Amino acid sequence: MSGKLKAALVFIAVIAVAFFWLGNDKNSIASTRQIETAEIDTGDIKRTVATSGSVRPLITVEVGSQVSGQIKEIFVDFNSEVLQDQLLAVIDPQSFESRVLQNRADLRVASSNVIVQQANIDRAKANLRRAKLEYERAEPLSKQGTLSISELDAALATYDSAKADLTMAEAQLVNALAARDQREASLESAEIDLERTKIRSPIDGVVIERAVDQGQTVAASLSSPILFNIARDLTRIQIEANVDEADIGNVRQDNEVTFTVDAFPDMEFNGEVNQVRLAPNEANNVVTYTVIITADNPARKLLPGMTAIVEIVTGKSENVLRVSNDAIRFKPATGSELAKKSAAAQGEGGAARGRSRGGPDMAQLQASLKLDDSQVRAIETEMQEVFAGMRAQFQSMAQDADRSALREQMSQRVSAVFRKNLSEDQFKQYQQIRRQTAETRSGTIWVQSAEGEINPVPVRFGISDDKYTQLFSDKIKPGDVMVTRIRSVKK
Repeated sequence: MSGKLKAALVFIAVIAVAFFWLGNDKNSIASTRQIETAEIDTGDIKRTVATSGSVRPLITVEVGSQVSGQIKEIFVDFNSEVLQDQLLAVIDPQSFESRVLQNRADLRVASSNVIVQQANIDRAKANLRRAKLEYERAEPLSKQGTLSISELDAALATYDSAKADLTMAEAQLVNALAARDQREASLESAEIDLERTKIRSPIDGVVIERAVDQGQTVAASLSSPILFNIARDLTRIQIEANVDEADIGNVRQDNEVTFTVDAFPDMEFNGEVNQVRLAPNEANNVVTYTVIITADNPARKLLPGMTAIVEIVTGKSENVLRVSNDAIRFKPATGSELAKKSAAAQGEGGAARGRSRGGPDMAQLQASLKLDDSQVRAIETEMQEVFAGMRAQFQSMAQDADRSALREQMSQRVSAVFRKNLSEDQFKQYQQIRRQTAETRSGTIWVQSAEGEINPVPVRFGISDDKYTQLFSDKIKPGDVMVTRIRSVKK
């Protein structure tokens, strides 16, 4: 065999081996594609918002002083339980007592002056009567010529002077009465200031802070100096938590709350949202809102100032269809066969999503609300009547008419049916389910059949926690296998 022939045969053999290994590698890639899956199941989902806040008493009163002086005595200390009007401290009252005594003396002088002015009025009245009589006697005598005109004029002048004296005496009495009232007001003010030297508790509660010591001087000016902080009944506390603007939309009054404090890391406390304040808090371009949380504290383990690590339950569903969050995040590779299937399923998905917007079906409500058979029959019967009546109204309306009012009316009638046939707790849970259903969003999950075929299924997603998301679909049932990840392993 010639050298050229041998070389040609070797070249052909190398090419054949290369094609063999290349084809074998492709088969290896295809055969080692790993599909990670998760099963659909039913269970509970709880959506929470995590934050922190400071423990505070429900009501805290700062007790100050309205007068200046030296603290003479203190009758309470930190943690003292006090009653309303209980004496807490006394400011040295000597200067205030002296002022009261001085004002009492001034009042006695003013009262005596009133008596003097009343006597002056009586004297002026007597002088007026005498002057009047003398004038009345002088007038006819002057006409008879037995009394000169000058004497008549003198009698008239005396009479007019007596009237003026009476007017002046009456004015002096008014002035004396006003002076007495002024002295009474001054005395009352001095007595009030004297009483203010006794610092009393405005509420029943516990002294959580004492800011003064015996012998210390306090100066009351435009603002009262704070002497004590008193908290009302620490068996109920509140937490002021700051919630980020991205999460505040789901927080509502009466939301359940759980929280822990560092002092008791193994204990979980419960509370509820009492108020969502509308005023924003802005710091470093971060906007938060203050949420007031109230909780019971019967053992008084929670102390003012503790930092609470808070979880606000903004949504909760029990015994619902749920899917792993990994299945929601799965997206097929662009250009792959699965991606083409996804595009083809979009049209069908629109119809499925439209059917899901109406709200939870009766089977879901029966399971979630634990309805008995009589409740189900009553609700279904009344709902048929509502739908029949509303359908007739809807069909009779003009095509261009505004039907939003009719839809709102239907929603109210449906709500009335459930309110009539459910207990109070069941109706509250029903309202929560309706809110959660209204907050659903559309999406697609990938289902692997028993034969290994993978297909997209349009669904609607409800609330989520850190592991699961609520699922709404009439095509998915517990036990179905969802694709969470596909990866190829090369050998």
